[in-house]
Amino acid sequence: MLEVYHQTYHGKIETEVSYYFLVNNYGVKKFYEVIYEMISDISHYYSKYHVDLNEKIEHLGKIENDVYRFAPILLSRIKQKRRLSVLSKFVLYIISTTNNSAMYKLINRVIYYNDGNEVYLSPNAFIKSAYRLIPLFEQIYKQ
Repeated sequence: MLEVYHQTYHGKIETEVSYYFLVNNYGVKKFYEVIYEMISDISHYYSKYHVDLNEKIEHLGKIENDVYRFAPILLSRIKQKRRLSVLSKFVLYIISTTNNSAMYKLINRVIYYNDGNEVYLSPNAFIKSAYRLIPLFEQIYKQ
């Protein structure tokens, strides 16, 4: 698991926010996860996107380096509420550009975990919203 972003907020309550990235490229199920964790003095919150893939990921080291390098730039431009969603779509964009494959061919299913609740999302809707963000992703990725 790779921590791609970390920020500490100081106030009456001190809060630490972290974003993680995990790829499983071995075995029958290939997937990636983008995880958000918030720890404060009084609570703990955890949510993640789990994306099952149809294809094996090539050039895994390059993908991890690109996510680690460009994720802080991306997350600094996005509102707090949308960061996890946008980061998960950015990871999909990096995987598809590195593997030279279409996004819609990569995804099998998308699961969103939010504090113990599991929600199955439509892969088509996930990809459609990712396509809207491609100009932003290209702007960051081409730097």
